[in-house]
Amino acid sequence: MALQLLPPAEDRPTPNAAGAGPRILASGAPISPGPVPPDLAQHLVFGEALVWWGDKSRIYFGPLLMVLAAIVSILGFVSLLAPEFWLAPPLELAKPLAVLFSPALVVLIRERLNQRAVLVTDSFVLDVDNRGRSARLRFDQIRKVSRDVLRGGVCLEAGDVRVLIPPPLAEDTRKAIAAQMRGRVRANELEDSIGWMP
Repeated sequence: MALQLLPPAEDRPTPNAAGAGPRILASGAPISPGPVPPDLAQHLVFGEALVWWGDKSRIYFGPLLMVLAAIVSILGFVSLLAPEFWLAPPLELAKPLAVLFSPALVVLIRERLNQRAVLVTDSFVLDVDNRGRSARLRFDQIRKVSRDVLRGGVCLEAGDVRVLIPPPLAEDTRKAIAAQMRGRVRANELEDSIGWMP
């Protein structure tokens, strides 16, 4: 019988009643939320070792609330300086209000587009969007790393294949890839203008 050293209890992730709590799936990888759900597991190839996974499944309202607070402040300032602004006909009033509220709509769309899961295996990084469509790239196939202008995260590219990583998952994804690339020699040219790839 082999002995196994465990970290102190305060350092161990605490599973919930079903035993599905956060856990480390591979040495050097960040903590994953738990066992990979079946709808994500179907995107893995048989025998592929999962190193880390994470998902952005909900919309964070913090950025939206900040934009709305700025809009309310601007409207309050306009009301103090030019109260006659509100006396304009509704159709004329709608145009400046639409322009003013458009950043809030952009933030909401961006949050919706960022809803996706990212999985890192021993050799691949995958993203699965909220419709179940996936893209996968082998670490040594990645040719370009750039900032995703529309979503704000990171975009990994090789030819016509793109893996999109939302901002909340970018750092853990990078750490999981770094854990798997330790000791590997990069054989390809990589265009990484943001210095993200380990």
